[in-house]
Amino acid sequence: MESNFITGQRALGRLLSDVKTGAVSHAYILEGPKGIGKRTAAEIFARALHCTGEEKPCGRCLACRRHLARTHPDVFFIEPEENGNIKIDAVRAAAEELYMRPRLSDRKILIIDGADGLVEPAQNALLKTFEEPPDYGTVVLLSENIQNLLPTIRSRGVKLLMEPFTGDKIRAFVEKKYPHMRDKSSFVAGYSGGVVGRAIDICEDEEFFGLRESLIDAVSRLTGGKDSILAAADAVCGGRKKLDAEHWRTCLDILLSWLGDAAVCKQGGRIVNTDHGDSLRAFAAKITAAGAAAAVDTVTETARGLNPSMKYDLWITNMFIKCWRDLHGYSSRS
Repeated sequence: MESNFITGQRALGRLLSDVKTGAVSHAYILEGPKGIGKRTAAEIFARALHCTGEEKPCGRCLACRRHLARTHPDVFFIEPEENGNIKIDAVRAAAEELYMRPRLSDRKILIIDGADGLVEPAQNALLKTFEEPPDYGTVVLLSENIQNLLPTIRSRGVKLLMEPFTGDKIRAFVEKKYPHMRDKSSFVAGYSGGVVGRAIDICEDEEFFGLRESLIDAVSRLTGGKDSILAAADAVCGGRKKLDAEHWRTCLDILLSWLGDAAVCKQGGRIVNTDHGDSLRAFAAKITAAGAAAAVDTVTETARGLNPSMKYDLWITNMFIKCWRDLHGYSSRS
């Protein structure tokens, strides 16, 4: 995923240009969705800063080899905890390390992955590093949504947006890397939203397409009787009652994709689920555009409300009761 799927992006181009011209900032903020390549771009940037070859990063010099082996002492990372948060103690320890002079190079680099998880005291602790950085230090924040960072942090870093790839490029990537997925490549390109990391996750998830088939079948039956509600809930829950956040989010993303396509079908637009075009059109023919849009809102609200304390099976069943009403035109929104 590295050079051929990152190099063309303007954000990395700007980072490597700064290395080439010697105009490296003390702080950068890379923004983009999960899987788009923020960390890969930051690691390439760090290698380029330490590289002693002519073309930076060359990948062959001792510094580059140390980076690739993850043994270079002048680049270090902060990773979020299991709950996604980054606490103040981690930032303070990293700041102390950053202010210690480099060991093998002339620049020290701190990369903070999942910077959205920086709790407010941790951001305030980081602010000192942004305001009074050592002349040999560079901090790179990786954020899915820059608005999660304090304005004082945002204003003191060079902000670079990691842009998604075109559908054609993702499709070509999938067909080359996963030849057995050729018939699904258009769907993967659309569903991934141009994020190559997400495309890889879909192609390498052995359960994804089976889960998708069962969910499509279940939600399509919601145009029938009320007995379809429990069948749809069972397709999502599969006996799960406890927190399995990744599973729930995957299910809700699949449902949103299908219901969103149904709404698009009513308008004659371009769909994501291209490999199920006939089934999708048959489903859309049984509902109204308002019903499809209302069901999308219902699933979106459910996704926003996910939290560890809820009883997921009851929450999902309630969601499908609302979707059934939406699709049958019984809700105020449809």
